[in-house]
Amino acid sequence: MASTLSIQTTSLSKDSMYKTIVLPLYHRIHTAAEVGAAHLVARSYNSYIEGFFVPHLMQTVVGVGIVAHGAVAIEDDGEAEQLASEARQCWFNLLDDQGIPVGTLGDTSIGVRGHWVKSDQYSERIIGEYARLFDLAIVRRNLDDKGSFWQATAEAVLFESGRPLLLVDNAIPSTLGQNIVIAWNGSTEAGRSITASAPLLEAAEQVTVLSVTDGMVSGPSGADISDHLRVRGIAAHEQTIDRNGGSIGQAILSFAERINADLLIKSAFTHSRLRQLVFGGATREIMQNSTLPVLMCH
Repeated sequence: MASTLSIQTTSLSKDSMYKTIVLPLYHRIHTAAEVGAAHLVARSYNSYIEGFFVPHLMQTVVGVGIVAHGAVAIEDDGEAEQLASEARQCWFNLLDDQGIPVGTLGDTSIGVRGHWVKSDQYSERIIGEYARLFDLAIVRRNLDDKGSFWQATAEAVLFESGRPLLLVDNAIPSTLGQNIVIAWNGSTEAGRSITASAPLLEAAEQVTVLSVTDGMVSGPSGADISDHLRVRGIAAHEQTIDRNGGSIGQAILSFAERINADLLIKSAFTHSRLRQLVFGGATREIMQNSTLPVLMCH
């Protein structure tokens, strides 16, 4: 059954599009959530959507927020191959459910299309390296995943690809990018996230540049960013809020929920992952708790 999802569109320049989207997966099977989100984005740009399956994961979880790779290998190749086969069949079933025709990268006459690739490399670097080929990567947050496979995948995209990551929850969103909140803290990473989300910002009905009073680093203010976005024709306005005794991450998520935002744009790990592990941080908290889609860039 074809999806009935919708995304707001405007006239975009050819270099301001998500024409290729990858859904990387470490030793897991895709679900309707990330495929539905990919379709939601792809319909606006006639995009190519690729499921990229890495059958072996080598990792040890050393703490919440940090995943060390290369310590433990899944040794049963037969089991891995069986999972790869099941994942492939599931992928094509999900494409069919969404009404997405099967097509390769070069089949541009088809419009929105999808295909499947199984990695023949088992290095922990392959997901990040492969994602460099694409305009956008999508990963589903899965707190039932005790091995933190989803987190390892997300971090590989963030730290190794140089590409934006769209992190989605278990539910398929009905809209994406009509009412956007930018979590602005003045950082370089926040600036990159705005650039990476340009196609969505240009099509949005409403954009709120949100700053938390004591969550800023040295850099431009939210008001400055709003002014520059409006020059580009983006419907942006600035708002500053207090934490009110809570964390920065909680303040951002509560605000986004209160105004019924359907997308949060957030820089990833302005502070180091080690510091986030020891002291906590907004990135880690949002990755763990956000139920709305989050577009992130490091």
